[in-house]
Amino acid sequence: MDTIFSKRFGWAWFVSLLLLTGFMLISISSYWVTRGNIRETIQESTLPLTSDNVYSEIQRDLLRPVFIASLMAHDTFLRDWVIAGELDEDAITRYLHEIKVKYGTVTSFFVSEHTSKYYHSHGLLKYVHPDEPRDVWYYRVRDIEAPYEINVDADLANADEMTIFINYRTFDYKGNFIGATGVGLTVNSVNQLISRYEAKFERQIYFSDSSGKMVLRPMNSPLLKYSNLSEIEGLSEHVPDLLSDKRNRLSYRREGQTRLLHCRYVPELDWYLIVEQSESMMLAPIKEQLLINIILALLVTFIVSYICISAIRRHQSRLERRNLELSRINATNEAQKSELLVTTEELAQANEQLKSLNKEKDEFIGVLAHDLRNPLNSVIGLCDLAEEDFSDFSKDDFVSDIKKSGERMLDLTNRLLDVSRLESFNGQLRTELVCFNSVIKSVVDQFHSQAQKKKISLHLNLAASEELQFDSNRDWLDICISNLVSNAVKYTPQYGQVGIVTRCVDTRVELEISDTGSGISEEDQRKLFGKFVRLSSRPTGNEPSLGLGLYIAKEMCNRLGMQILVRSQLGRGTSFIIVRELG
Repeated sequence: MDTIFSKRFGWAWFVSLLLLTGFMLISISSYWVTRGNIRETIQESTLPLTSDNVYSEIQRDLLRPVFIASLMAHDTFLRDWVIAGELDEDAITRYLHEIKVKYGTVTSFFVSEHTSKYYHSHGLLKYVHPDEPRDVWYYRVRDIEAPYEINVDADLANADEMTIFINYRTFDYKGNFIGATGVGLTVNSVNQLISRYEAKFERQIYFSDSSGKMVLRPMNSPLLKYSNLSEIEGLSEHVPDLLSDKRNRLSYRREGQTRLLHCRYVPELDWYLIVEQSESMMLAPIKEQLLINIILALLVTFIVSYICISAIRRHQSRLERRNLELSRINATNEAQKSELLVTTEELAQANEQLKSLNKEKDEFIGVLAHDLRNPLNSVIGLCDLAEEDFSDFSKDDFVSDIKKSGERMLDLTNRLLDVSRLESFNGQLRTELVCFNSVIKSVVDQFHSQAQKKKISLHLNLAASEELQFDSNRDWLDICISNLVSNAVKYTPQYGQVGIVTRCVDTRVELEISDTGSGISEEDQRKLFGKFVRLSSRPTGNEPSLGLGLYIAKEMCNRLGMQILVRSQLGRGTSFIIVRELG
């Protein structure tokens, strides 16, 4: 792929890009033009036509009940019954019941102007009164000039179900107003019509009153969660203009889709009929065509690019064959150069390691010679005294001096053996379940006599780790703690104190070994755990120090999965803390 996109193929890619750009511009511009035409068709023709069809269906459904109400208003029986004084209420009840049953209306009624009685198909329903809000419709009908009105209201006789009433004015033979009669249809009939049109045309149809309240929509409409047009996402800011006839069509976005909407006023119901459609379904075919055009454009561009690149490759192949041999020779030279560089680097590293080992050897020999010289001189001097008269010395002093010299040489030998064993050990460390307090007490017991000679108080507080056990190597753990306690005793002056305290913090145990010595400077703390390190502080009882104890303790703790921390200030003593995680 890197070869294909190199500079020598630049003009081929330029031609391909130019061709692809032309295809894309044509396809996208065609899509935009087609989408604009479809949107205009929906807004100018499709939605208004659906609105007109729904309106025509409503008018058709209302024409029959208007005709029924007109027959009732001009029925001689009804007028004669009223003129005769409304004597037989059963007669009017039977009449209204027959109208309801015969014509399949949801209700039929008559309200008398003379008696204010509201007759229903089941008998006398109530008396109308001007002060009753639910009777306002009757007094409005009485005063209108038109022969009838269509009104949407709650039907008292039908559990207040929303009903479309045809209220027809009734007159006697002399033209005097004697009451209002008519029939009612439930809103469900219009609802069923809307559901049928929504399924047929895949559009959403609903009705709103002049305040924006949604008064009628199908039971399965996705707009059931809204009670007012102002609650609909993207439509709320257009509601005032939409219901004031300033705009009867618009587009808005809801739920990530563009919606095209048409609104018209239905005077018979005093409602607004709203029809909307998502343009995504109408645009699906042209989107599919756009995708096909893009795929074709990519295919043609690929073919052209392939032809151009193949031609360039054939032209370049001859040059590549000429340079192939030179490239092979150059690659061989580079490989040999790399090998020489690697070898040189390895030799340099080996040389540095040899220098480091040689330096360490010199330090070791120097320390060994220095630390062995004093006890050997002491032994030789004592031997010289033994050859002469040593009556001025007691046998105990003589033996004690020899023992001290031997102990110093033994301590040096043990430390060197510990270092050798530690550095040469590369296998799996054998562990066992050890009692932490038992190891600590065993180590402290070794230093009681040394501490007593310097009048040093040893304070133990091991309550926090009582009966604490964990897996470790007992010998190495013993050496780590022994080296730290030995250091504390060495660097604590007479009448000082050495504290050995355990603590359990969260999921770890800590062993703190503190002294009241002179402390360690910050410079010495940075090189504290090095091999053969001699610090500026000196043991308070002229004890020997090889500079290996802390090195051994640090390395062994690392192998045992523990940490050693140090806290010290000049003149305030030193604390070494061994940390072991128990989790």
